[in-house]
Order: sequence, then C-alpha cells, then structure tokens
Amino acid sequence: MSLPPDPNALPIFVLEARQAQFLPADNLILISNPAGDPSGMRALIQGRRVDFTLFNLVGGVRFYQGGLQDLSLVTPWVWQGIYLLQPVGAGPLETLESQRVLVAPGTSTPPHVVTEKALASINIRPEFITGGAGAVLMQQLRSSERAPRGVAAPEPLVSLILDQQEAQEWEQRWEIRLDPAQHLGGTIPLGALWQAHPDVEPGTRERLVAALTEVVSWLEDPANHAEAAAIAAASYRDFFRMPVPEATFRKMLRAERVQWHAATGDMTRQTVVDYLDRVFDISAPEGMFLQ
Repeated sequence: MSLPPDPNALPIFVLEARQAQFLPADNLILISNPAGDPSGMRALIQGRRVDFTLFNLVGGVRFYQGGLQDLSLVTPWVWQGIYLLQPVGAGPLETLESQRVLVAPGTSTPPHVVTEKALASINIRPEFITGGAGAVLMQQLRSSERAPRGVAAPEPLVSLILDQQEAQEWEQRWEIRLDPAQHLGGTIPLGALWQAHPDVEPGTRERLVAALTEVVSWLEDPANHAEAAAIAAASYRDFFRMPVPEATFRKMLRAERVQWHAATGDMTRQTVVDYLDRVFDISAPEGMFLQ
C-alpha cells in the first residue's frame, strides 16, 4: 500500500503498528507516495508495486482519466481535514476579498479548490498562491509583517501551526475560521482508498476495509489517543521525514479535526459524483467504481 503525508496516513500507521490485532491474516507493506511527482505515482501503479493506494479523490479520478483505468475506487474515507486559518482578530471573512491566501501544499490541490469553492459560495474571492508546507511557510506565518491574510491547509499541518505558535510564542497568532465542508453540503469525500490493479483478491480487499473500520473505531476512543499520537509522530518522522510532535497529534485527535469513515454503497457513489461535479467541475467516470 502506498500513502501520502496527509490525513489518509495516520490510521494506516496505527494499522501497521497493531497489525496483529487488526489485520492478522495479511502482510502490510507501506510505500510512500512520491510527493509532488504525479509521474512517479503513475509509475508506482503501472509497475504494480502496490495493490492499494491512498490519495485524494480527485487525484485518483485524474489518474483514471489519464489512462490508469485499472485503478478502482474502493471507498472514500477521509471526510474532514482541510481548514482555512486567519490571523486572530482579522475581522469577518469578507475582508479576504482580493487578499492573498497561501495554500499548502499548493494551488490546484484539494485545500485550494475546496476552500475557493466554499468562499465563492458566500461571494468571497481571495487570491490563492502556493505556500508550501515546510519551514519557509512557518517563517512566513510567525511574523505579522510577512503573514498573508489566510492559509488553506490540510491536517496535520493545521494542528502543527496551532501548536507551534503556542510553543514558540509566535508574534502572529492564527485561528481556524472556516471548515469548507460546512459550505459545501456538509459531506465532502477528500481522501480515498484505491485498488491499484484488478488482480487483488476480493477477500484481501474486504479484510483491509474491515481493518480500517476497526482502526477508526479504536482512534475514536480518547483512551487510545496517546498511543496513536506516539505511533503517528514516529511514523511521520521516519517514513515521511516530517517532524510532527506527539502533542500535535493528540490535540488533533482530541479536537476531532479529521473525520475518517470507510463508506460504500449507492448513497456514497452519489456523494462522490455530486462532489466531483459541484466542486471540481468534472464527471465521475463510471468505470472507476468497483463493480
């Protein structure tokens, strides 16, 4: 299975760490998605180096439309995890009109598009520009002189910003001002599980989905947050080379800023079709759905 450094990843790391409990009949091998490299991701799938892959819903659709038609949607399962931050005391959202909003990791990604659509629904149209997601972004955000009027970003970056500003006593302070889902119908399928080729045994897929469902239930118990945060911090550091403190993950889980739920069926299919049409102006290819 390949996975990206976004809200898709945390439950997968828990699944790997507790595989004997949640997925005892299978051998789970994790491969990092080539970040920012669509051709590398395509090669990973075409070369059948993975059986399953995790990335955002619209990214999978674009791969399918681009010729990777062995790629099949198993289930959307990340339904919340993108937010718009503004400086504390910035005033109403309307002040964002024509102002600069940084996007992490960059423009044309889901944080950009879903935030842009959500703001447009209330007649606010900022200027979105790429902000990155590393130390350069953090330096811009901590200084009031360099700070933009807003930041659209995914988890765990949002929680990292909110955590770092307290730990490091930033001059510029930030707060969550918008959950785009609230302006886009309440249910937006952000991340998804994909089957990378047709030769995966149905039983393998069914066990994986069942295991993910169990992991999500395990994560919902506050008694497990400390262990989950420790697993996530070590895995993001070692697997993605992304240092995120345990405390940041604990706060993210406690605040329930990411919603995971593996869903299937006709209603879910319609949700996917509506989301792609309404937010990205693309039609969901019928062939990408598992039959």
